[in-house]
Amino acid sequence: GRNALYGMNAQKAFALALEDIKKEMPNRKIEILYEDSKFDAKEGVSAYRKLRDFDNVPIVITQGSGISLAISPLANQDRVFQIAVTASTPKYTSKGDFTFRTTPRAEVEGRELAKAIARLGYKKVALLYNNDERGIGHRDGIKPEIERLGGEIVAEEAIAPEGTDFRTQLIKIKNQKPEAIYLLTEYKNAGLILKQAKEMEIEAQWFATRSIEKKEVLEIAGDAAEGVIYTYAFDPESNDPIVKNFVERYRNKYGETPDYIAAEAYDALKLIAKALRNCGKLDTECMKNDLLATRNYQGVCGTLTFDENGDVYYPYTFKTIKNGQFVLYTE
Repeated sequence: GRNALYGMNAQKAFALALEDIKKEMPNRKIEILYEDSKFDAKEGVSAYRKLRDFDNVPIVITQGSGISLAISPLANQDRVFQIAVTASTPKYTSKGDFTFRTTPRAEVEGRELAKAIARLGYKKVALLYNNDERGIGHRDGIKPEIERLGGEIVAEEAIAPEGTDFRTQLIKIKNQKPEAIYLLTEYKNAGLILKQAKEMEIEAQWFATRSIEKKEVLEIAGDAAEGVIYTYAFDPESNDPIVKNFVERYRNKYGETPDYIAAEAYDALKLIAKALRNCGKLDTECMKNDLLATRNYQGVCGTLTFDENGDVYYPYTFKTIKNGQFVLYTE
């Protein structure tokens, strides 16, 4: 689908995690079967049904908010252990069941962005977001925080995820003269939006989430992407030994630096292996309880603790686009 890169980066990380697991658990055979959701919830459900009905999988890793949310009730009904990556919608949260994720909820990231917007002195804010589960989740997360911190939402515009021309929404935003614009969309749309906004001479500080850190954004937007400030929750330059080992192996194997998607995927599969090892046998009820009891797990994303809903939190940093590079942001 339109975000195949997300799946490919996760797949690369799974391969590395599987290498580790084979060394750590040499007597356990773990096989990964792949199906393509095409980044579409209906396709994702069809893929899940194939994996469950024909392959009888007891564990599933899902990717993306809409897809993970659509599969969640089916996984719980089937007592299939589910971990979602890059799935931030608040609607995925459910207490004490078989669904987990390695992505923080949208409002967690929204709170961090809202604090940064307020701290930097921006009062009039526009929201431009995908009209899908992830986009709406982020809108609903950041909007009350901006208002609570004294800001004003002067415009809210939803875009079709598959769109290519966003000038109608941009002109409405421009007319409200925002000081800052919060952009929540996938990387291809982000590049087009930034490019079109510059052509329309929209002058505002752009804020975004970690999904903007893709070279494709720079290829599409060019210098229109300069100065965007965004949240990020994985530091590939960290001195932490776990992170350094993961990044070095990823770079050696694939010739590129892993992104947050790869980091979340790697942690997801390693957490599954941890639960299997602790349970001693394939028992999804035991695996569920193992992860619900997990505290201060040292992963490549940071120190993870699951709450009663299977949600995690880890600290965010801020980055920016400067001279065509993704770099740490300092105020």
